[in-house]
Amino acid sequence: MSAHTQQVDALIVGGGVAGMTLALWLTGLARTWLIVEREAELGGCLRDSQYPLKWIPAFEQISGQDYVAKMRAQLDPTHCLLASEITTIERGDTWRCQLSNGHRIEARKIVFACGATPYSPYPPHPRLIVGPGMQKIAVIGPMHRVAVLGGGDNAFEHALILAERGCQVDLYCRSKFRASAVMYIAVKQSNIALYENTHLEQPSLLDNKVVLNQQEYDYACIYYGYQPSSIISQYSVLFEDQALQQLHADIAVIGDMNGGAFPNVLSSQGQAAELAKCLDEGL
Repeated sequence: MSAHTQQVDALIVGGGVAGMTLALWLTGLARTWLIVEREAELGGCLRDSQYPLKWIPAFEQISGQDYVAKMRAQLDPTHCLLASEITTIERGDTWRCQLSNGHRIEARKIVFACGATPYSPYPPHPRLIVGPGMQKIAVIGPMHRVAVLGGGDNAFEHALILAERGCQVDLYCRSKFRASAVMYIAVKQSNIALYENTHLEQPSLLDNKVVLNQQEYDYACIYYGYQPSSIISQYSVLFEDQALQQLHADIAVIGDMNGGAFPNVLSSQGQAAELAKCLDEGL
């Protein structure tokens, strides 16, 4: 076996909340693992998030970046291969994976925890802000006119933040609003203009403004949910039946990649914990 080949019980592809939780559980079960993460640091979409995670028991109002920092501190960094990606996967008695950093991994199980990215139907533009995050809307200042697109809690909460910042905010939803009652009441009591069941034309994207439904805005913020990673579709060897999207028994997908209706930190961690127990039983 080459000096650059490692054998593990589980190769975890993705170092966000789900991947790190799985690694921590496998550690507690005395199983070997490696995380492969394409970014230079673990944490996924929460890595740089200053946004408070309001629904984490015993961690009231902790920010995303502080939460994942606590998780990182519990992981053995020598088992985390950062700034690396899988380039090839072969199936034999084990799964043989070649990484972009030259490492070769032999794993009995592969778990994909690559998360999801905020979705936008529009081409990238400096005046279009896609997905939640305080750092993303830091460029928006008082007196700016902002169109917020979306009907869920992320859209409503960011609209409230921008209104409190002194922005003029119009909130558009293509269908019915689906935000929680708490958020809906708060927005109704603000000076935010609400447009429900609105047909939105393709925005005109100019250097210093966005024209949407014949209105000019300094920025448009888009909260249309998430698009799960499609990395597994790149490797036909992972499928028992690719036409039916049936994965081999030794391949698993957890976290936001599953495309759940209400993706959140706790559901991702719950999936990881349950899978760890299943992997331990099956190894």
